[in-house]
Amino acid sequence: MTGTTHPDVPSGITVRRWGAENGDGLVIDVDTHGGPLVHGIGVEPPADASRANGPTWAYVIEDDGVTLIDPGHLGSIDFLADGLNVLGMKPSDVDRMVVTHGHWDHDGGVAEFADASGAEFWAHELWAAYSPYSYGQLLRADKSPLRIEMTRIGERMRDTGPRTYGGSVTKSSGNGEPGNPERKPGGGRDNYEAMRSSMKVDRGLVDGFRHGAIEYLHTPGHWPDEMTIKLGNLIFTGDHVLPEITPHPSMAYSHPTDLSASLPDRYKNPGDVWGLMAYLKSLHRVCQLGKGLTVMPAHRLFNRNQFRMTDERRAVETIAFHLERCDALVRAIEDGYTDLELATRELFSYRPLTGSYHLMSAASETISHVELLEDTGDMVVHDVEDGDGVRLELTGSRNYRDVIGDLIPD
Repeated sequence: MTGTTHPDVPSGITVRRWGAENGDGLVIDVDTHGGPLVHGIGVEPPADASRANGPTWAYVIEDDGVTLIDPGHLGSIDFLADGLNVLGMKPSDVDRMVVTHGHWDHDGGVAEFADASGAEFWAHELWAAYSPYSYGQLLRADKSPLRIEMTRIGERMRDTGPRTYGGSVTKSSGNGEPGNPERKPGGGRDNYEAMRSSMKVDRGLVDGFRHGAIEYLHTPGHWPDEMTIKLGNLIFTGDHVLPEITPHPSMAYSHPTDLSASLPDRYKNPGDVWGLMAYLKSLHRVCQLGKGLTVMPAHRLFNRNQFRMTDERRAVETIAFHLERCDALVRAIEDGYTDLELATRELFSYRPLTGSYHLMSAASETISHVELLEDTGDMVVHDVEDGDGVRLELTGSRNYRDVIGDLIPD
């Protein structure tokens, strides 16, 4: 942020070091009103990762030892270690690292950090169950008509060149600005998947587990192993609740047979951990945790040179957003957009879906809403006669409005 005026700092935040305008390299202390010491580090992504959501925010909690939440991407360890150095720490000072969920911008750095620190690795017990499976394997294993059609959509529109992302490194200016090291190439998704499948979890966490002043809550839906971590009036939400943007809900999945056989009975029903309805129920749970909570998200805590602080009411807003999106999907189908790709493009008409990556992401979110409307009896999905595609049909009811509306607190 050389040459940039530092923004206002909200109550409860102390800046140890300023970073880039998206939060890369920013290091902060968080007031817990006499509770354990809490710090935040904006861990910059490596060169092969998207920069759309800025850094992954890693949080350090000094309570019964040192806990690190979300080490970030594979290939980001130097950025994380640099932030720890600002706090007067080194990786070996960390006793345990916890991941909020199994996405590569959160758990990708686990193996590197374990090697550098000797810290234990804690994750929800579903992390280990799902770790041998890539997203592509789960997608291919599910033979539902919507999943098959999504695959066809992607095949019809493949990018012709490599995915590229904007952004640049901010190097140290020597005057207290971010001291980020040179960007490294990054680990790559293939290396990430190999790491996931080989990494051992030292402690599998379950809903309600407590350690010191920290409570771990299972809040699936964005991903099946997602956790919200509560410490006093702070909630560390991973990708479950984010400022500025609405997290991507997962689609419903049928568990592969071998995976299903390995799961505890409480996770046998995939609808409890996958899909939009599971996500909305988890958001409702956050709404019930109390008032006056401060959200410490994994992304967008700081963006466009401003702190983006929010509270538990952001969970309410996110539920309401998905109700509105269901309304929009119903209107699109009423207007004749009964093909999945056309419905997706209408639903996301405000965004240019010019590449297969963006189109597939939008299609998966559309599918999550279609599935909810199917479950509430408001929509039927038909295979078209030639077996190439699906047709979306409304039943005339609007049960989803009551189902989702009941999750929005008064």
